[in-house]
Amino acid sequence: MFNINRVKTIVICLAIVLFFLLGISFFEFFVLRLLGLQYNSMGALVFFFVLYLLLEIPLSLISNAIPKALYSVGIIRSSKGLLSFLLDTGLTFTLINLLDTFMGNIKIEWQGAVIFSIITGFISWKLKETDEEPPTIDSEEFEEIEERMNSK
Repeated sequence: MFNINRVKTIVICLAIVLFFLLGISFFEFFVLRLLGLQYNSMGALVFFFVLYLLLEIPLSLISNAIPKALYSVGIIRSSKGLLSFLLDTGLTFTLINLLDTFMGNIKIEWQGAVIFSIITGFISWKLKETDEEPPTIDSEEFEEIEERMNSK
């Protein structure tokens, strides 16, 4: 029923994830502040970053999947190239501008949003350099995956 070890494990995992997200948020706050982020209250700032994180995570998963899918079917030569950088940069710029538009207590100039988007896009691009490429549609690995999926 109630297992204290399981609760401890869940709490520790959540604390680690929250600590990691908080560290990223502080880094982003300082960069955005240098680039002209203005806010009326601390509550508005916290709300901005909560919304940013909640919206950025699923959108980032989608923008990371698109180049990998295009690579797998042979449309692009690398899932880590310019397309990945442009998707990450465009996603960040669009998200910041949407939040800026709909939140009256937060203001960031579009130039600051562009610079921040390029910086985060470049960091993401560099972090993806060590990722493995997904299997292509005509590879043996892809055929093995397809056989496993068809057998179930």
